[in-house]
Amino acid sequence: MAATSTLTQRPVFTAPAASANMIRSDATDQMPSSEASARGAAIYSQSWLLTIYDWWVLGIVSTYAWACSVPNYTLPWFRRNVRQGQHLDIGVGTGYYLAQTDLTGVQVTLADLNQDALDATKDRLVAEGKVKAEDTRCLLHDITRPLPPSCPKFNSMSLYYLLHCMPGPVPAKTAIFSHLKHNLTADGVISGASILGQDVRHNLFGRLIMAFGNWNGMFDNRADNAVDFDSALREHFNEVETQVRGVIFLWRASKPKV
Repeated sequence: MAATSTLTQRPVFTAPAASANMIRSDATDQMPSSEASARGAAIYSQSWLLTIYDWWVLGIVSTYAWACSVPNYTLPWFRRNVRQGQHLDIGVGTGYYLAQTDLTGVQVTLADLNQDALDATKDRLVAEGKVKAEDTRCLLHDITRPLPPSCPKFNSMSLYYLLHCMPGPVPAKTAIFSHLKHNLTADGVISGASILGQDVRHNLFGRLIMAFGNWNGMFDNRADNAVDFDSALREHFNEVETQVRGVIFLWRASKPKV
């Protein structure tokens, strides 16, 4: 596996003794940006949820509630937008998308607010031979804050099924692009997928999942809509491509405005 650059630890980070490749940012050593962010991330501390996530969320729910098959739409979109070199995956879930992608020549950095999700994803990718443990970095970080200064420029970034979990209206969620774009190479690409709550037609199954997710704090997306997301992306990037499949907003952006 090619490794074009690595993260260099700086004094503001403390790496747990158990993992030389774990970086804990000073932002997450403090309180998260909001209680809502913490609640959304805490859900992934439940080992049973990580176990069934691929089958339930990416299989049953994505296909029948969101009307957007992961194998047919979301996964090909992900694969299309992973570049060789440095890749940053934000909000890692179980690592399903990375595990289903050819990572030859890709050095992966995993970023999440939840330690369990980071550990499970890295273990999966190593076990399946997708990455080497020594080449893969884990960043325990609140993505609403700028990335640590030791982070390299990334050739690609991915945020799949993340934005609908972030608290606040679309402008608050997309404020992350104001700093993420500075960590993207000039020819890099950032992409993702998110569940819309507005200006789409949810079926009964979808409405039930939406109601439950917004009630328990896993989602905050009732007002999320494609127009606002598209406009926000165009504020920060010169090239933007978006589409809606079922109730899923697929997006990619490149050529950051810096």
